[in-house]
Amino acid sequence: MYRGPIPRDRATMLLPIADPPSGPDGVVALLRALLRAARRQRVALVLWCLACIAAAALYAYTATPSYTATARILLDPRRPTPAPSQESAALLDASRAESELQVLRSERLLALVFQKLNLIDHPEFSPKPPGVVDLLRARIDAALRVVRPAPSRDEVRQSVFEAFERNLSARRVGQSYVIEVSYSATDPDLARKVANAAVSAYLWQSLVVKAEAAKSGAEFIQGRVTTLNLEVQAAAAAVAGGTLPAAPTPDADARVIGAALQPLKPTAPRKPLILMFGAAVGVFGGFLALAAGLAMDRRIRHRSDIEIKLGMSCLAAIPEVSRRIVSRRGRRMELASLASSRPTGAFGSALRDLRIAIELAAIGKAHESNFAVALVPCTPRAGSTLIGANLACLLRDAGTRVTIIDADMSGSPEWDVLDPASTTAPCLADLLKHGPVAEPMHLPVSRGVRVIPARSQSVVVDHVVYLGGPAMTQVVEDARLEGCVILDLPPLSRVAEARVAALCADMVVVVAEAGRTTLDELDDAVRTLRSAGANVIGAVLNRVRT
Repeated sequence: MYRGPIPRDRATMLLPIADPPSGPDGVVALLRALLRAARRQRVALVLWCLACIAAAALYAYTATPSYTATARILLDPRRPTPAPSQESAALLDASRAESELQVLRSERLLALVFQKLNLIDHPEFSPKPPGVVDLLRARIDAALRVVRPAPSRDEVRQSVFEAFERNLSARRVGQSYVIEVSYSATDPDLARKVANAAVSAYLWQSLVVKAEAAKSGAEFIQGRVTTLNLEVQAAAAAVAGGTLPAAPTPDADARVIGAALQPLKPTAPRKPLILMFGAAVGVFGGFLALAAGLAMDRRIRHRSDIEIKLGMSCLAAIPEVSRRIVSRRGRRMELASLASSRPTGAFGSALRDLRIAIELAAIGKAHESNFAVALVPCTPRAGSTLIGANLACLLRDAGTRVTIIDADMSGSPEWDVLDPASTTAPCLADLLKHGPVAEPMHLPVSRGVRVIPARSQSVVVDHVVYLGGPAMTQVVEDARLEGCVILDLPPLSRVAEARVAALCADMVVVVAEAGRTTLDELDDAVRTLRSAGANVIGAVLNRVRT
């Protein structure tokens, strides 16, 4: 009678082989993977988005409000000429408008406004309390005993002026000759004063040039000089007071078309925009983290990961059993026959797929002798015991006698599903230690399935037995005489001799746990078993979350 393993080409030919990846391109596959990851991590994703929105709301409602005041002037080069000999002004072109805009932004003009309003002593620019970075730098300096000199008066003035300069902006409105001068500050009155003073300083600077030109002109007219002097004095007083000139300034190259009013509400922070930005950061940041996690995550979550990435047959994808079923010991015992008691459920359908795959691999041998299949978990607690118990029940329901051999000596099964009727029956450890008995073994029967438990009464015996010796082969052969054999082996990562014990079976099924077993662990387990000569027909993915 033939006892050797099934030829690998024969078994593989009868099994459903994973088809090569086709259909959706990489972008669609990535989007589907992201959606699956988002569904799987939906709680963490929602919490991350809420945290981002809460952080944005905290910033929006605790940040110091900022007010912006805007004054508008119109560049106007056309002015009355005092004498026929004076040249008339040319029309303003685009380059001239840009030049005047740079004059408004010049440091000389801004320094005049800064000086006239005496902003060096304004509370807006007073020293702020040290921040986190300043405190950290101070601690580092103290630890390193570094003494930094205090800033001088000029350095303080320069830093304050730079802060003032950053808050003032001047821009041209489209292609028109209108220039907007804006200033932002936490004090709305200061914002209004600086915007108006900047416009008045521009007018004053233009009028000073006209007055000097009139004094040095060939056609000196005392009335003209007096008028210009009055306009210059009005502009200078407006700069010092942070207002617009009280008297008209028709000789300036620009005229005011809109005074800066004191803002009634803050322009910053923009709370709705900040909240939207926080939500966007939460969503896109969450999906970006999921994408990075998918790129770095090598854990197996779906049967397609096994079939496409490893090119291996996934015989069944077994869903995770609800913890409510195992809340009491009485219900725990029902797990061994869960596939039989609930044949229409997802768990029962997956176990039937596994049984069909094993029976297909055993075609050509079933008429000669009963087959032996080994279940090898990649990692501890992968659930091979539960799978073996339910597989045995399905084979029993089909009229096949089944024997389960528990070969895990190092720990108890994850589920207490094997309930031997007699504790005095021979266990695997005693059989391997003392050798097979001459008379037939009286195995305990649990719900119509014969069981050979793994551990004996002596802990010493459990640790000295060897699963890869001839005694193990003889035990499997003796159990095969009674029917089909399901060999529940320990994980390869914990017991190296499991790969030798797998040679006792006609076929080997590797059990991977969804969400925990990595592709590398499964690939290493299959390579290790095949290098030892085992007939690995495929893998089973257990505890798949639906």
